[in-house]
Amino acid sequence: RTVRNAMGADIGSTSAAALEQAFIRYSFNRDFNISMGRQLTTLGFEADEAPNLYQVSNAYLFGDIIGGTTAGKRRNYVDGIRANFNNGRFGFTLGLHNTAFDVDTDTKGGDVGIDLQLALMIMPGFEARLGYAHDSDGVGSDDDIEQFNAWLSYTDRALTLAFEYDDWDVKGQDVWDIMLMGSYQFNNFFALTLRYSHEDEKDKRDNDRITIGTGFSITDNFGINLELSHAGVDEDNGGDYDVDEFYAEGIMTF
Repeated sequence: RTVRNAMGADIGSTSAAALEQAFIRYSFNRDFNISMGRQLTTLGFEADEAPNLYQVSNAYLFGDIIGGTTAGKRRNYVDGIRANFNNGRFGFTLGLHNTAFDVDTDTKGGDVGIDLQLALMIMPGFEARLGYAHDSDGVGSDDDIEQFNAWLSYTDRALTLAFEYDDWDVKGQDVWDIMLMGSYQFNNFFALTLRYSHEDEKDKRDNDRITIGTGFSITDNFGINLELSHAGVDEDNGGDYDVDEFYAEGIMTF
């Protein structure tokens, strides 16, 4: 897997740095705007930045490896234009990009990616989102990637609950995953998060992953997150194995 630094550059590659995001936004009114430039795609419950994650790791063990292809599954920085509408109860975004999954599917030219998401605030604290993304080389379907994403979240003061489902077609490979998460902020110092995720690559492999994470707010500007996870991976060729992980993370905000 390619390892990247905080600026998005590949560590060990010839590039010393890469631009993460830079865009302009024009607001027609308080509900509708258009943004252009390098910006974040919309599909996926989890945030892209560590300070906004409930745990250290992202939910899915296979991460950016889908259908045997190294690709950003969700929340990628790409170049394009997006229309955004949100009135507090209902919202939608529609984006046209050079790619939707931070992967070059282009084999003969004409690469294009789109993402669309609808948002509904069912009641205060209870939100639903539906999204679709497609990455096409403009030639045929063998090199295309498409994703259907749906998630629900409920927040009531210190409690946050979330459910997410994805269905993928990755260059002809069927992939689906789910995530269940519960997080509780016991006081100003301590928070606990439990998460279960499952990924299934048809006729290849699947895994079940259980994660427990704790967050400690040492000061208003410094926190420590600890995480322990266990996953059982079932390979269709019989190469089953377990993955145990431990993470420790310090985050300073200013």
